[in-house]
Amino acid sequence: MIKSIKKIHDITQWLLHSSKENDAGLILDLYNFYAQFQTEEDNEGDITLKNGIALSKKHASDCIKDYKRTACFLRGIYKAISTCLQKFPNTEINILYAGCGPYAPLLLPLLSFFESKYIKATLIDINQSSIVVVKKIISELGYKTYISDITIADATQYKHNKNIPLHIIIAETMFHALTKEPQVAITQNLAPQLIEGGILIPEEISITLGYSFFSKEPFLNQYNNTYHVANLINQNTKRKFVETLFSLTKSENKDIVDSSYFESKWYPIPKNYEETPDVCIYTYIKVFDTFQLQYEDSLITNPYCLTSLYNLQKQSKFKIKYSIENIPNWEITVS
Repeated sequence: MIKSIKKIHDITQWLLHSSKENDAGLILDLYNFYAQFQTEEDNEGDITLKNGIALSKKHASDCIKDYKRTACFLRGIYKAISTCLQKFPNTEINILYAGCGPYAPLLLPLLSFFESKYIKATLIDINQSSIVVVKKIISELGYKTYISDITIADATQYKHNKNIPLHIIIAETMFHALTKEPQVAITQNLAPQLIEGGILIPEEISITLGYSFFSKEPFLNQYNNTYHVANLINQNTKRKFVETLFSLTKSENKDIVDSSYFESKWYPIPKNYEETPDVCIYTYIKVFDTFQLQYEDSLITNPYCLTSLYNLQKQSKFKIKYSIENIPNWEITVS
């Protein structure tokens, strides 16, 4: 057990303090460390909820290999915990990790950097097989003193014990352009449960409308056992940003708070769009403080194409709608 704790501590220590050029190798080391705890077949697939899809154990574990995302979240959450310890001195900091998956990869690697008397974590996931694995990892690493509870729960409905103040909520249940997974519904449910001055991770998710030549867009893709940006030659692809459609934060869920959908205003069809013929959605994520994911840094910030403007050339205007009911998705209406 001691060797296991030292191994994950050393990997994370390097990750927190080394240059970003080392991220891919370190995150792969972290993934391989976790993989040794897999002992049973995944009998559960993805689970369809009221407001999105909860990933299976296999799909959730694979997300670690999206190395810029994992590295950015670990650095941001480390800073968030440190900030909370300073903001609330001599206080037990309570952390809720929603959709923790089988590895709880955005929190467990950080635990050994803090004293267990000062931080306590609640881990929830709707997938039973994920909960089985994460309980085993915590037991074998000797991290039980850091854990308040590990439970099977739907994060879109979960209600935390009101007698235990929530200082930090970690909820990374995303696909690109906020499609498929229930990030918005989880944010709507959990953010109001933070105490005053508490921290939501990610701090902000901004969704922006723009025009581009989508086939030339750089995007993240998987090669072998890690992730790399594809279309590198096209990183200077021309884009025309229209406006930010909405943002998700702990206190301002612009235009979508307490709602199951967002609907934009009408936009005129551009007259000249040969260089930027596609209607696209761009995602920016501020994890915490200076730690952020820009467009195409991660699978969850890959650009998303709604349609080609050539399909709309007989129309005069369009508007778009984002819905979180059933499976979160985007639709376009023309006039």
